[in-house]
Amino acid sequence: MAFKVNKIGTLIYLTIPAFTDTGIVRHCFTTRQGGASEGLYASLNTSPYKDEPAEITNKNLDIICSAIGIDSKKLVMTKQTHGDNVRVVNEDSIRNNTVNGYDALITNLPNIPLMTFYADCVPIFLLDPVNKAIGLVHSGWRGTTLHIAERTLEKMKAYYGTKPENCLAAIGPSIGKDCFEIGEDTAEIFKQSFEDYDSIVFPKKNGKYLADLWSANMQMLIKTGVKKEFITESKMCTKCNSNLFYSYRRDNGQSGSLSAIMELNY
Repeated sequence: MAFKVNKIGTLIYLTIPAFTDTGIVRHCFTTRQGGASEGLYASLNTSPYKDEPAEITNKNLDIICSAIGIDSKKLVMTKQTHGDNVRVVNEDSIRNNTVNGYDALITNLPNIPLMTFYADCVPIFLLDPVNKAIGLVHSGWRGTTLHIAERTLEKMKAYYGTKPENCLAAIGPSIGKDCFEIGEDTAEIFKQSFEDYDSIVFPKKNGKYLADLWSANMQMLIKTGVKKEFITESKMCTKCNSNLFYSYRRDNGQSGSLSAIMELNY
């Protein structure tokens, strides 16, 4: 099952049918369409960490949050570091709204929307419908080699009793294998991190390599215990689809941010 494309006027956002069908979460993955941003950020930049007036970013957050039925003022977000730190979002996090230094957020509190940012890195949505807990994971190549999705599920198990075999997961739009070229040093890090290295990293004739972050994270989720049939893949490349997505690589680091947003609403 693929992600669903939703359109409201000029606004375009993605949702995960398997998550929607549970009836216990509101969620989306944003595109770049339908906002108030201009120039490099046109038009739905959702990150307050970009060089954009706060009133514009806040307007964009209001637009997308209104569309999916959540309160943008309650968003809990993190200034990411490409590490493997996982934050349990509790009452303190809610009061502060930001929890800097983390690349994954988890909670079992209802009506508290989590938010993470992307522009080529892999967004991973996690939902435990049995214990009613959620997680959002920002997994770039560093986070992937650090197995951050696995770390997140481990923390959900420790705090909420989550069993991976009961979880729904989704791998969102990010840079695809054919577009993600890496050097030998990075390829070696993948080799040290994954037993199935040969199915993730592929040599090119120019001495560089191509890395398949989708496959790496899919393998990781399955080995952690998530059932393959419970994993939704978008298989949409952020670099290739310039009309829908920002891309750090395509735009040489000068772009807005996409967002994964999710809250429990039972």
